[in-house]
Amino acid sequence: MMAAVRIEPLAALLVLFAGPAAAQPAPSFEVACADLRGALAKLGQPDEITTIAVKGKLIAVRSDGALVYLFLCDPPAPRVLCVTYEANDSKEGDEVIVTGNLIPRGPDHVQLDPCLHDPVE
Repeated sequence: MMAAVRIEPLAALLVLFAGPAAAQPAPSFEVACADLRGALAKLGQPDEITTIAVKGKLIAVRSDGALVYLFLCDPPAPRVLCVTYEANDSKEGDEVIVTGNLIPRGPDHVQLDPCLHDPVE
C-alpha cells in the first residue's frame, strides 16, 4: 500500500524559490512626453507584450464608473492614454509617470493597457 503524499510543503518550497511575481514586465524604456516619438521609433515594431513608462502632465482624467482613463502628452508628442482602475487622487495638471503595456494606435496616439501610474517626485 502506498503512503499518502502531503503536497503543502512542496508547494511552499516552490513559492520560496520562484521569487516574487511581477504585475507586468519591466519597461523597455522610460521617457518624457517630448522624447516619446523618438523612443517609439527606436523601439520599432513592439513585441506581443512591450511595456513602456512615460512621464508627463495629466491633460485629463475621466472615468466610466469601472475604468479610469488618464490622458497625457500634448502634440507634437503622441497622445498617451493610460487605462487603469483607480485615479488615486490624480487630477489634471499633475505630473505623473504611467507604465503599461504598449498598444500603438497610429503615429499620434499610444494606449497603455493595463497601466499603473504614480506621481513624479
